[in-house]
Amino acid sequence: MVFVRKFEQFLFYFLLFAIPFQTRKILWHQNWNFNEWQSISIYGTDILLLILFGFWIFDLINPKIEPPVDNRLRKSVIHRFVKRHDYFLFVLIVVSAISIKNSSSYILSTYSVLKLVEFVVFYFYIKSYAVYKFGLIRSMIVLIYGGLFQAIIAILQFFKQSSLGLGLLGESVISPNLTGIASFYNMAGEKIIRTYGTTPHPNVLAGYLFLAIFAFYYLWIYKNISKFFLLMYGLIILAFFFTFARVAVFLLFINFLVRIILVHLKFKKEYWNKKLALLSVVTVVVATSLFLIYWSETVSRVMISSKEEAVQMRIFYNKESLSSLNWFGVGSGNFVNWLMVKDPNLPRNLYQPVHNIYLLVYSETGILGISAFLMFLLFLIKDFVLRTRMKNLYNYSFLLIFLSVLFMGLFDHFLLTLQQGRFIFWLTVMLLTINRKDDIMIKQQSEPTA
Repeated sequence: MVFVRKFEQFLFYFLLFAIPFQTRKILWHQNWNFNEWQSISIYGTDILLLILFGFWIFDLINPKIEPPVDNRLRKSVIHRFVKRHDYFLFVLIVVSAISIKNSSSYILSTYSVLKLVEFVVFYFYIKSYAVYKFGLIRSMIVLIYGGLFQAIIAILQFFKQSSLGLGLLGESVISPNLTGIASFYNMAGEKIIRTYGTTPHPNVLAGYLFLAIFAFYYLWIYKNISKFFLLMYGLIILAFFFTFARVAVFLLFINFLVRIILVHLKFKKEYWNKKLALLSVVTVVVATSLFLIYWSETVSRVMISSKEEAVQMRIFYNKESLSSLNWFGVGSGNFVNWLMVKDPNLPRNLYQPVHNIYLLVYSETGILGISAFLMFLLFLIKDFVLRTRMKNLYNYSFLLIFLSVLFMGLFDHFLLTLQQGRFIFWLTVMLLTINRKDDIMIKQQSEPTA
């Protein structure tokens, strides 16, 4: 049984580490010309999830196989398995299933609903089982190492300005000569390729690194970890910058600033110390150095024009999605199919989901779907605030990263449409289910080290 427990633990930690990997098997695509949003794939992380779900079910069936760490907390887990806000998720699943009737591709819609079910189950798994069995602190350490691994790949990609040949991990093929690559021109007119890591897009990599940075902040401020993590943090920040993901970089700046303000105005006696001062110095030095060295690239990305293609296309997608008024939408996973019928003369590469998760849910599952989704988010936030009463700085940290991810969703769709994005979204949702300090101390090292 010891081996089984160790194997389960390894698989869970490896899942967190492997979230950015694109390793998959494409099972089906709708047309001869491949479109990501009209295809069905099974990822390596899907297989890991199914195995972990199997361990979870076995533990639920045989609760006496492994004695609970804390009987009071085991009882608490069962009691809060389904909360008030969770019922809106069930409504969203039902509405999504009904929306299939409006879709032009029942195959794509069914796949989309199954992915929703998969990650809702993941949400219940992570909040009611995994965080207690494997520990939040150790999980965050794994996220930091995962971020470091992606950072090293991303930094090498940036300096090489091409992919590294890591096809086994699902690395995208990146080259200056390829069309459709995420890139921009600096002030000198040079084409700069944004870095991908092993994710399908720089924005997705930025989302994962955002989680890794949050994990570092949490451990550095609240726990006793090695100063070696500061070096890892510097590399992750460097890679994060090389994604040139404007919204994510802006949110990281706001997150850091709000934390510092909260410490000075409300928690100074409790948290302001040499560790936080050192963190502030390192962050400012790294950020300033990057700006000075890459000021041409930074200025080029900061300057946003209403005529920019990325801005124009987001406006276009938003307008199109708002025209799809329906109680049950155009069908789960069918926005691209619907757009192809509505605007058949667009260039092939522009057939993408609307770059806004709220409008995407609205378009595909209608008024009922977006209502259920928003009610889930609102009641989740309300319950978290009422439970915690925001007594500690880490409560603000959890809420802050959750709101940051929701803000990302205003400008991109990957949180609900790509495998890596789904993990990022539901992991941050899980953070708001943690409400007591003793909850996050279960099966954790009190003084984790590198």
